[in-house]
Amino acid sequence: MSFKMQKKIFELLDMGTYPVTIKDVRKTEGDYGEQVLFTFRVDDSEAELCAWASATYSTKSKLGRWVTAILGNMPDELDSEELVGKPCRITVLVKTKDDGTQFNKVDEVLPAKRKPKPEPEPAAEPEAAELPF
Repeated sequence: MSFKMQKKIFELLDMGTYPVTIKDVRKTEGDYGEQVLFTFRVDDSEAELCAWASATYSTKSKLGRWVTAILGNMPDELDSEELVGKPCRITVLVKTKDDGTQFNKVDEVLPAKRKPKPEPEPAAEPEAAELPF
């Protein structure tokens, strides 16, 4: 039985920090045992990146650091659904394979940038007639 497939073209992102939204979080079995797979969608782009963390959930683990960056705290029990749809930032590296092809690697997950607080408006300057001298 035949089938057709569209060629997928991967977009290589420049090294840097990108605002993203978490598209999916799921447990998976990897080369190093049970892993948690994060799928990030780069804001204002079609680009998506995946990153893995060990399924160890502690204050010293990568998963613990990432959850704290995303939620602002580390709940006693992690529900992956609480992470989906949340904004954060990721630092992206460009790595090179042995065959010379380049790929992106998520190096770290950071909290979303907070919107700057509005500057207070300066007090109105008194008019010349109101000056006491």
